[in-house]
Amino acid sequence: MFKYVTYTPATDQYTTHSFAESNDKCKVHRFDVPLVSVECENESDFNELMASQNPIIQAIEITKEEFASAVSDSAQVQRMYDRANELLKNLMKPISNKYCKEERDTWDSQKEEANAILAGATNTTILGTLATAEGATIQEFAQAVVSNRANFEALSANALVQKRAFLAELKAEVGL
Repeated sequence: MFKYVTYTPATDQYTTHSFAESNDKCKVHRFDVPLVSVECENESDFNELMASQNPIIQAIEITKEEFASAVSDSAQVQRMYDRANELLKNLMKPISNKYCKEERDTWDSQKEEANAILAGATNTTILGTLATAEGATIQEFAQAVVSNRANFEALSANALVQKRAFLAELKAEVGL
């Protein structure tokens, strides 16, 4: 079970007081803000940990929603998103290594033109030029664009699912 605590770090003449990990029954997850998520087996272990805190820090249990809101801009949460985005970039490398961003930026227009060609249109801006350059008919090229786009969308969907699952796993480790 996870519990969430806000506290006020306090400094006296000799020491800076913070949330203490005073028992080995609970795991405390720290953030760069004065909040912690606490992972315990049961309520009594959490209560024991809370009772052991120095009253000067004013440790108060808060809701998961309050905690999530308060740590949303923390370095730790940003790192979770950075790691998930790194995973997405790695999963998309088969596309990004082969096609630069500028080329990928034309894919929506190419798809629109390909669908128009396959529906009977004859006038295009991009596909006619590309088909001629590659020695293909515009119909063949349009079909290839539609097929490639479907493959790209499938790869993208799979990569996004993996990214979101990884991010959810990272968040779950600290009770978010």
